[in-house]
Amino acid sequence: MKAYVLIKTTGGKARDVLDKIRAMDGVEEASGTYGSFDIIAKMEVKDLASLVIDEIRRLDGVVDTNTLIVAL
Repeated sequence: MKAYVLIKTTGGKARDVLDKIRAMDGVEEASGTYGSFDIIAKMEVKDLASLVIDEIRRLDGVVDTNTLIVAL
């Protein structure tokens, strides 16, 4: 399953979170952004829920995520 995940972090944690996300299996690309979310991650995995819920959302500094599943 292909998806983009928007990630909001607490102050001062964006770089640490970004480094950890970039090292995760299934993450093809991750970048820091300006705006409502601090990080965008492009991923392709079989078990998207496991990656987002069990790994990304449990990282220290992650406040919120918004998952956009690729449809077309």
